[in-house]
Amino acid sequence: MKEATWIIDRATGALTVEGMSESELTRIASDLLDDASHVNCARPLSVPPLRPPPESFAAAAASAADESLQVYRVYHGSVVEGAGRRSVVQVAGCSIRCAHCHAKEAFDPNAGARLKISEVIASLLAPEGAPRDGVTILGGEPFDQPVGLAALMRELKARGLHVTLYSGYTIEELRARSCSETSITEALRSADVLIEGRFVAALSKSAGEWRGSTNQRVINNPGSYLQEGS
Repeated sequence: MKEATWIIDRATGALTVEGMSESELTRIASDLLDDASHVNCARPLSVPPLRPPPESFAAAAASAADESLQVYRVYHGSVVEGAGRRSVVQVAGCSIRCAHCHAKEAFDPNAGARLKISEVIASLLAPEGAPRDGVTILGGEPFDQPVGLAALMRELKARGLHVTLYSGYTIEELRARSCSETSITEALRSADVLIEGRFVAALSKSAGEWRGSTNQRVINNPGSYLQEGS
């Protein structure tokens, strides 16, 4: 028997079903539910990208790159990108660019807007995102901006938030980079969960919760995978 997961958001009443196609869901529950809409990791419904800020702010942010991130968009109420109900920041720019990625619009490193870390935090913790069980960071590719990523995660953990981090890089690749990039070490040690690996469309069927394809791994406490002393 095919396995499916039904998730009801108690705050909004929204229903998310994992493990079923839209046609299967419609056939089973068409008399009970509205029309189905497909969602996936980094593919929220009807959430526009951030608009570029005024040039004056962009110049100021560029001069303090270690305290800023290029952000494609921020959205709330996700139940497919980590445990529970989450607020999500989707960073811009991706050097990996997996074929058939659901978030190709975030490949451009200049998409969205450059924000100070304090502004990202304010957007993530906005009242409209409550209640939330944690924050998820995805892309694009978050580790293409490792310094800003580490700064963001530092602030999130200081507030006691559970953080799920997505990356197209494997934990082995990130561990190798961490030997020379201290910001990667800090980001991995700050993450509660890392969901890693390239998206492979041929392996996307029945990938399971939170993952886009079955080759990707869900790693708890990824900082424990770092080399001793790194």
